[in-house]
Amino acid sequence: GASDAKVRIAAGIELLATSDEARAAFALANRAMAQQAKRRLGIEDPQWRLFQLAFVLLCLPSVTDDHHDERDWVELIFFPTGGGKTEAYLGLTAFTLAIRRLQGDVDGHSGEGGVGVLMRYTLRLLTAQQFQRAATLICACEVRRRELVAAGDHRWGATPFRIGMWVG
Repeated sequence: GASDAKVRIAAGIELLATSDEARAAFALANRAMAQQAKRRLGIEDPQWRLFQLAFVLLCLPSVTDDHHDERDWVELIFFPTGGGKTEAYLGLTAFTLAIRRLQGDVDGHSGEGGVGVLMRYTLRLLTAQQFQRAATLICACEVRRRELVAAGDHRWGATPFRIGMWVG
């Protein structure tokens, strides 16, 4: 319930307070989300909705730690269309890609390669819109990665962030 969510959100905040990697990944994710909102919506100073930020924060520990107890949980946001679910999922997507990059090889899996996130959409029109939003976010992540590498932060690697699409 709500008290469990409160504990999980606090754990996400604690992770950001104590982990340089998580903080750097969170910063990249926030910068990329702001850039994609500016580009897509023309919003000069985009802000998180409270439930979006809460969702991202409560998921951070299990995304960061491959052996976390909540790693095999499935999180669901139930809001009507237009409520902001996609931004919450995309924010967590950006964090996931960034933290994998910073963690490097984990259990034999490269943080620079492979599949980091799967997205599935069922409605044809929604699929095109969501893919466009995800692609804009990936481009924003890549622009920020290049900026960080150019500034001397080589933890971000040489491999670009990429998006692939499988249509079945």
